[in-house]
Amino acid sequence: MLPSKRTTVPANKRAIDALKPDAARYSVAVEGCPGLEVRVTPAGVKTYAARLRVPGAAQPSRVTLGTTHDLTVQQARERTAELRSRARAGEDAAAQRRARREAPTVAALCTEYLNDCEARLKPTTIKEYRRLLDAHILPAWGTMKVADVQGAHVSRLHRSLSSTPYQANRVLALTAAFFTFAIRNGERPKGTNPADDVEAYREEGSERFLNEEEVGRLFKALDDALSPGIVPAPSRRRTEKVGQTAKHRPKGVKVPKPANPTAVAALRMLALTGWRENEVLKLRWDEVNLDRGTAMLRDTKTGGSARVISETAVALLRDMPRRHASPYVFASPTSPLKPLADVGRLWDAVRHAADLEGVRLHDLRHTAASLALAAGVPLAHVGKLLGHKNWSTTAKYGHLDDEAGRAAAEAVSTAIERARAGTKGAKGAKGAKSHLRISNGA
Repeated sequence: MLPSKRTTVPANKRAIDALKPDAARYSVAVEGCPGLEVRVTPAGVKTYAARLRVPGAAQPSRVTLGTTHDLTVQQARERTAELRSRARAGEDAAAQRRARREAPTVAALCTEYLNDCEARLKPTTIKEYRRLLDAHILPAWGTMKVADVQGAHVSRLHRSLSSTPYQANRVLALTAAFFTFAIRNGERPKGTNPADDVEAYREEGSERFLNEEEVGRLFKALDDALSPGIVPAPSRRRTEKVGQTAKHRPKGVKVPKPANPTAVAALRMLALTGWRENEVLKLRWDEVNLDRGTAMLRDTKTGGSARVISETAVALLRDMPRRHASPYVFASPTSPLKPLADVGRLWDAVRHAADLEGVRLHDLRHTAASLALAAGVPLAHVGKLLGHKNWSTTAKYGHLDDEAGRAAAEAVSTAIERARAGTKGAKGAKGAKSHLRISNGA
């Protein structure tokens, strides 16, 4: 009798091992084991399967249990009996397994998550999310099912980044946000975010506030950057001309060279206002009213933002040339219709010349707030000066009108000018504008 014609097989290993393959896959029931069958492929692979009928289902379903090498007949019998009991109670094991096979991996759901974020968040935030995902999260769990990631996996990844606590915490925060999205979309049950029980590392405060003497050194370095010039920071210098290959190496790497006046002016503006870097670099002429000393920034980290500009900053803006009908105040010297892309190289050179190693560009924002607070400006007014959107901790101090904002702006400029005045002796009695002026040919 051909194997495909058989309908049952005795419930013992010898009989099951004796089953021969056929041209097509076939199944035989195991005697005395209701619902249990052995399936034989043309390659001779034999697996146990349980046939189940869920009440209300149109057809019975089949659940593969494992190969006959991995399971004994008794184990297969017990597993089948358990599944049949669950099926009678309405549990569809086959549907559950099918749903698991079709469940998304972390990598697949990340695509949907980023698409969702793009509709709500700024491009710079999305770029950082992609970087963290590609560098840390996807290599760790990209191929795992979303439902399979546990707290232990998150904790292990977080610990692997312990040498960089800030980075580790940003990865943890993104992980928590991603799994919140997964839960909201039904890919995990509520209350099962695997990042919930992972404690973030303590972060040491990175804020650096320049005192008046340091501000003075900073502005002297900015003055020197225009004339006689400034040398690159050591970390930015090219290889010096030494040794046998000297003729092939760049010359004058330590010779001071005048900096791009637009970049110098942008750094001055950052120090005078406490604005964010992109708010200055992407400032447009149609966003400022020099007569009123105000700016209405369309696109900031917190959305549209009204700012008051101090007289010193207004003087700087008045001296800025309008290049080739560029809409940008700080236009690129090579592509005037685009904003200045970066001031990082000049900033490194300036802070090195001013002996301010370790000071970040963003610390100019902290310094502006510090100087305003030291001058007695209320926290609420400082919030308006810096363009903070959430004033929940400061709004109780009163209404924030333009005059209050102007007082904060002037307090910062006054403190900076006072610090700067102490560095002018070597340069003579030059006025503020002579240091800020930029030639149209620059």
